[in-house]
Amino acid sequence: MNAQSDKPLRRNPDVAFRELAEGEGGVLLHLVSGSYHGLNDVGALIWELVDGERTRADIVDAVRQRVDDPPPSLDDEVSSFIAALHERELVI
Repeated sequence: MNAQSDKPLRRNPDVAFRELAEGEGGVLLHLVSGSYHGLNDVGALIWELVDGERTRADIVDAVRQRVDDPPPSLDDEVSSFIAALHERELVI
């Protein structure tokens, strides 16, 4: 775990989110690059939880509480997803 994991995550202000039909997740659009990123329901939940106040650990805990029967690999999966959001400059 790096030092960034204890800092609150914020959404990049240059990213727009659109929720799809219930149960279908959502779509992120990076307004500068023009790239779209599809999210499943859990990805959309994680996006919702990135509020500028929660750390990676807080988000993992919140997802664990909201997902029915979370898998043992949940921590790693959420951390990998957040890392991918960082790489794509969707969160800062």
